[in-house]
Amino acid sequence: MTYKGYDILALRFGKDTIIYCDKTLNPYIEVSSDQIQEVCIYIRYHPELKFSFFFSLSGVDYPEKNRITLVYHLFSMKLKTLCVLKASVNRNHPELESIESVWKTAGWFEREIHDLLGVNFIRHSNMKRLLLPDDWVGYPLRKDYKEPLLYHDMETSRDKPS
Repeated sequence: MTYKGYDILALRFGKDTIIYCDKTLNPYIEVSSDQIQEVCIYIRYHPELKFSFFFSLSGVDYPEKNRITLVYHLFSMKLKTLCVLKASVNRNHPELESIESVWKTAGWFEREIHDLLGVNFIRHSNMKRLLLPDDWVGYPLRKDYKEPLLYHDMETSRDKPS
């Protein structure tokens, strides 16, 4: 079997939806964004995989490619191994299905990604800002983000530590 059950996923979803990328020191499985929830359900409950522990979701902004890539980190107690899934969304209309119903802890990570990168997670139970005020403009982790000089008449700039 190749990387963490890739063959099982490719057989179920097809090699157009599931792409194994081993060109780096950290291999991952690229998943079509419109099937991320279905793949996550499958990878969690499949008896040979059982990736029952979700421990991280992060996002990377690629403005030159007009996409945001989401990176999901999972662990299988059965296989005693990690699995990394990646799904990309259009930067101008960044949304995909929430996986909060698959792993409850994903809800907090999705809210953080929504807050800092502007990705909307469809059917999330509480899709609102987590770290920034509700009236904050923009998404600070986007590479083209410009921090405002003032927020409610307060300066946002800070002196550099000496």
